[in-house]
Parts: sequence; structure tokens; C-alpha cells
Amino acid sequence: MLSRVADSLYWLSLNMERADNITKLLSVRLVSILENNNQKIDRDDNWEELVKISGDIQQFYDQYADCNRSSVIEYLAFSKENPNSISSCVAIARENAKGIREIIPMELWEVINELYLKIITFSAKDVTIEQLNDFFQMLLEKSFQYQGIITGLMPRGDSYSFIMFGKHLERLRKLSRTLDVYYHKKISVRDNKENVNYHYWSAVLSAVGGYESYLQKYQALIEPLKVVNYLIFDKTLPRSANFNVHRLQYAFGKLQAEGVTSYSEALYNKLNELMSEVSYDSLDQVSISLHDYFQRLQQLCDDVGKAIMDTYYLGEIKSL
Repeated sequence: MLSRVADSLYWLSLNMERADNITKLLSVRLVSILENNNQKIDRDDNWEELVKISGDIQQFYDQYADCNRSSVIEYLAFSKENPNSISSCVAIARENAKGIREIIPMELWEVINELYLKIITFSAKDVTIEQLNDFFQMLLEKSFQYQGIITGLMPRGDSYSFIMFGKHLERLRKLSRTLDVYYHKKISVRDNKENVNYHYWSAVLSAVGGYESYLQKYQALIEPLKVVNYLIFDKTLPRSANFNVHRLQYAFGKLQAEGVTSYSEALYNKLNELMSEVSYDSLDQVSISLHDYFQRLQQLCDDVGKAIMDTYYLGEIKSL
């Protein structure tokens, strides 16, 4: 496979995953406001944490004087100045898809193009929270279509492996950043911890697609450490850290069917190092602070991304 094609597949997948993650975060926040009718949920510091998860907090304050619902939604969803906004990510994915239309299913190009057109024609001015949430729900439905087309129509060859690289690396990166921001901010500053734990860890689970499966496993007992253990170490949850590293190793194994070579050894070692960090039985076995642990996962994600770039001659990877 040409490195140009591999590069386009990788960045298409990574940016679609990034757009999906941001959309979920914004949608869950809006749903919380609508369902609870609680002004505390709409506090400025609660919106700032979403920017921190995106990794662009300094860039945000370079562009906006105030951090509130309006500015954060504009920045994370629609800003052309933010290369990691939903709009920018989908535009990047579309450009990559356009150059490899002969490689990907026609239906995949069509759903990405339709998503792009819906975003650029949507006006966020003077819309209600309900209308904004309806828009984000539509984006999530298109994202499900995108994922379904890949699962149902793409042959499990090299193209599929590079899509898996982008998807699962970005999913793991955002999961570790989300847990890092949420766990340390909320627990330390809130008063009624029991109520806060239930409300806000329910939101965390919803944002990463693990709410219903968590309740099936643990019933109604939502506790921070249980949630984090589930999202990091569970082997069956498609968005857990453990599951995503397994998928990265699987994609690598398919590409290196003839075995690890000198040029792929660095990537192989980094994937194994990452796997060792998400293979504990629980956080009790982690010898460093949770913040340091989450930071280590993020650093290893960056290391794996750089190793993918070096091994397969891809374009520069972003560390967000």
C-alpha cells in the first residue's frame, strides 16, 4: 500500500473519531442541563473542563475572554480557528476521504460528505439548547452510520488496519484525558459528593458509551473508582482502554503478518508497553498517582502515534 493512502486512511479515521468524541461530550452536557434543569451544571467551570479534555485550553483563552456555554460550544463545535473542532475534524476527514475514494466504500464517502455539508450549513446563532442538542444527536447518528459502513463493508485488509490505528488510538487518548480531567476536578471541589458522584459519573459513562453496560454489570451503584476500573481494564467494553489497545495490537499483527521486523520493532515494543499499563486487575495495582497514571497513558498514546508515523511513513501526528 502506498504511504499516501495509508496516511489518508489513518487521518480520516482519527479525525472522525475525534469529532465523535467531542460531539458526545457536548451532547451529554446539554442533555444534563435539559433533564435536570439545574443551573449548577451550566456553571462556567463545568464548561471549561470540556476544553481541557480537548487539550486546547491555552488556545481557547487566546480567542475568548469568557468561558461559558456559548463560547465553548462555538470553539469545540464550529470554530475554524480550532483545528480540533467538530467542523475542522470532519473537514479534514472529508479531504482525506476525497483522495482515496477508489479505496473506501462509496457509502463511506457519501456519509462523510453528507456530514460535512450538514455542519457547514448549520447556523448556531439564536438556537435553543433543544435545537443544539437535536443537531448533535443528528451528528451522532451519522457517526453510527459511518462506523456501521466500515464494519459491514470494508475488507479486513491493510486499509482496515490503518483505519483501526486512527480510531482506537484517538479513542484511548481521549478516554485517558477525560478520566484525568473529571476525576481530579470534580471530587475535590464539590460538596454533596454522593449526589455529585452519581450525576457526573453517569455523564462520564454516557460520554464514552459505557453507561448501560456499566449498570448491567454493577446495577445502580455508581462509584468513581468502579467506573474508572471499568473504563480502563474491562476486556469486553468497546471503549475501554484495554479493549482499544488489544485492537491496536490486532491491527499491527495484521499488517505485520510475516512477523516483527527491524523497522516495526519500535512500534511493537511501544504497543506492548501500552498493553502492560492497561492489563492490571484494578487501580489498586497501580503504583503511581492516578493523575500520573493517566498522564502516562497519554504519553504512551503519543509515543505509539509517533511510532506508527515512523514505521509506515505517515504524516505528522498531533498529540491532542
